[in-house]
Parts: sequence; structure tokens; C-alpha cells
Amino acid sequence: MADTPEIKLIIDKDWPKLTVYIKSSKRDDDVEGIISAVQSYAENKSPSVMAYYNDEMEMVPQRRIIRLFVSNRKVWMETAQKTYEVKKPLHEVETTLDKTRFVRISQSETINIRKVKCFDFSTAGTIGVELENGQSTWVARRRVKSVKELLDATAGKA
Repeated sequence: MADTPEIKLIIDKDWPKLTVYIKSSKRDDDVEGIISAVQSYAENKSPSVMAYYNDEMEMVPQRRIIRLFVSNRKVWMETAQKTYEVKKPLHEVETTLDKTRFVRISQSETINIRKVKCFDFSTAGTIGVELENGQSTWVARRRVKSVKELLDATAGKA
């Protein structure tokens, strides 16, 4: 780095979550390097998910996952780029997922709430979900409470 960046640490016991702000006059290699370092650290805290695309194994970072779902007795994982096969049961994959990011919305589907374009609360007793990739789905009635709780918990952190 040309100049050593100024680093400020603010400890606030009322702040809900670790937050990193990068303030710069332009987006350059130094900024990209810092972003990459922070993302790398965050990915290591939330392990990647092993998945298969065309019989080749890939480790997919959790931040890229839009949803996981079961179809034809197989578990599938969607990202913006690809749909992968996951060779573990959905409940087993969920044990490694970030609980502040992923929520089970039905017996066969788990979504990344940070990849939701919008929620539709207009139908009484259920929630419609539109995902970033254009997919639409519904929250099962028995899962509505857990989705609302996660949304309430993350509302102050966004």
C-alpha cells in the first residue's frame, strides 16, 4: 500500500454486530485488497458448502447461496451463476449454515434472507418470497413464525 491506511476501532457495547466501513476517495487496488481480506475472514467463519456441478466438486461460499431445496429426492443449491447438487440431506447441510443468514421456509427449502428481493405479507397467514434470481416461493404456514423472528432479529443490523 502506498500509504498506511488509518484504522479506527470503535467499541460500542450496544452495537449488535461487527461492522466494517471502508472510507476512501476512490476504489483502487488497496481498497479491493482490504475488501478481499475482510471477505476471506468472513468466509472462514462460515464454512463453504461442498457441491457438485457437472460431476465436479466445488466449495461454494455461503454468501453466494440463494437457496437450497429438495427436488426429485436430491438436494440442490442455487447461486446467481449455477444450480449445484449437494450430496447431503438438507438438514445436515443446515447444521453448517450461518443461522443469521439462512432460514428454513418449508420441509424442502431453505433460503438466504440476504438474497431476498422482497417479502409479500399480503396473504393472511403466509409469506410470499421473491428471490434475487427471480424465483418465487412461499413460506409454509408452520415456518412463518421463525421467518418473522429472523427478520426482526436482523432488521436492526441491516
